[in-house]
Amino acid sequence: MKRYLFVPVILAVLCVVAVTAWISLGTSAVSKEPTRQVVDATGTEVTIPVHPKRVVILNTANLDMYYAVGGQVVGKPKSSYYTKELMAATKDVPSVGTIHSPNVEAIIGLHPDLVIGLNVPFNTNLRGMLAQADIPLYINDLNSYDDVVATLHFFGELTGETAVADATAKAAEANYNKLVDTAKTKQGPRALIIFGAPGSFSMATSSAFSGNLLMLLGGHNIADFDSRLEGDYVPLSMEYVIKTDPEVIFFISMTPKSDSVDVFKRDMLESSAWAEVSAVKSQRIYYLSGGLFAANPGTRISEALTIMYDDLYGKEAAHDKP
Repeated sequence: MKRYLFVPVILAVLCVVAVTAWISLGTSAVSKEPTRQVVDATGTEVTIPVHPKRVVILNTANLDMYYAVGGQVVGKPKSSYYTKELMAATKDVPSVGTIHSPNVEAIIGLHPDLVIGLNVPFNTNLRGMLAQADIPLYINDLNSYDDVVATLHFFGELTGETAVADATAKAAEANYNKLVDTAKTKQGPRALIIFGAPGSFSMATSSAFSGNLLMLLGGHNIADFDSRLEGDYVPLSMEYVIKTDPEVIFFISMTPKSDSVDVFKRDMLESSAWAEVSAVKSQRIYYLSGGLFAANPGTRISEALTIMYDDLYGKEAAHDKP
């Protein structure tokens, strides 16, 4: 009698084990997304989903390019540099703070499977805290035109829209090639890029985004003439400016073109300190919007290149957008 009872018990146990194993395998297959290893701008190897589903992006240029190649996010940065199109596309997406002050609690609360930031301390410092929540952080470089093209292709891989990414990159490349090739036939002027506010001006070097564009378009950046000047921005010295004598001066403003820019130009024209500078004597002082030139503007890089080219070679560009 016991033998007959033993057989059903064994069969029942085996069934339970089999069902449990099946459920476990099924759950694992569904919940475990495929991953890949990539090396980010800091040289850190990061394990990320092949096609992330819940992305948080900490700066507008990365956000702009991610949406341009078919992506969507669950968290975005607070910024005044949104285009109307990007603002409309992300109107229902919650903010996770500014690029300089990201809200870690808000980011973790959105349960992202990938966070994308910029190579600045305010973003790179998040890595440890996000790692504790098992959230990968990918840090991206956006210091140059080449970084835009590389980012578009990488984001296209993430979204699975490689064809869209290729087309977007090719459009930017076509405009770039046209302007750069034409610039090679011209004599590029000596140029100064000023960033800041009265009393605290800096000069952009070729390491800064605006300086990189100037170099690509054949301009000769006076901030690069002295090899001892290092970094993206260096302090402005009137003695140095007079010595190097720029023929064109660019002024990066963090606000839309307005009376304040005209006041800046007037003050420079009336200043005895600037009186003998070639750019001032010829009144070749041009406004550059912060949204396009203070940092990489993403897909708007073609617009930025066109504006600087026109200003460099004698046609003042009309642009009032921030």
